[in-house]
Formats: sequence, structure tokens, C-alpha cells
Amino acid sequence: MRGIKTKSKIRWRRAAIFVALFIIFIILLNSVNRVYKKKKEVEKALTQMQSEMVALEDRNEFLKNSLEKLKTKEGVEFEIRKKLNVAEVGESVAIIVEGEEVPNTPKLEVSTWQKIKDFFGGLFE
Repeated sequence: MRGIKTKSKIRWRRAAIFVALFIIFIILLNSVNRVYKKKKEVEKALTQMQSEMVALEDRNEFLKNSLEKLKTKEGVEFEIRKKLNVAEVGESVAIIVEGEEVPNTPKLEVSTWQKIKDFFGGLFE
């Protein structure tokens, strides 16, 4: 009898240890999943920041070139003429105004018979 009780106790211990290890495994798996998601978010943010950095570097280069142009007299004159529409004495300024866009007007549909009538009517005139 003594051997039977010992075997059942060992089974319960094994089952309890298995359940405890399984719970620990699930907890660790959840933690690994969170770390993986954070890693993906960080990689996405990094690529976005790198693209923004490239755009800012291009903008910085453009502004440096503009600043170099503004250090010369010709560059300053060009910017003044471009922004303010002014001219020196003896010069004239032409301002081109684009016409207003006409909203889309519906086109009248002409039937096929009307087109044929207009064609033959134009032949005899």
C-alpha cells in the first residue's frame, strides 16, 4: 500500500509542476510578444525619422544655397524683383494675370439625326 500512495503523490507533483511551468511559459511568451511589437514600432519610427532627416538635409542644402545667393547684390535684386514686383528706374514691369477658370458648363447633346441634318444642310448652302 505504501507504494501506491507514493506513486499518486508523484503524479500530482508532476502535474502541479507541469501546470506551473506552463503558466510561466505563457507569461514569458506574452512578454516576448510585447517586446517584438515594440521592436517593430521602433523600426517603423526609425525609417520615418531617417526619411525626415534626408528631407531636412535637402532643405538645409537649399537654404544654404539661397543664403549664398543673397550675399551677392544680384541675388538680393533677384529676390526683391521676384517677391515684390518692382523695377529699377527706366524699367517697366509686366504683370500677367491668368484668366478666371470657367466652371464646367454642361455640353448640349446633339442627336445623330441632327448631326446628319446639319451636315447635309451645310452642303447646299
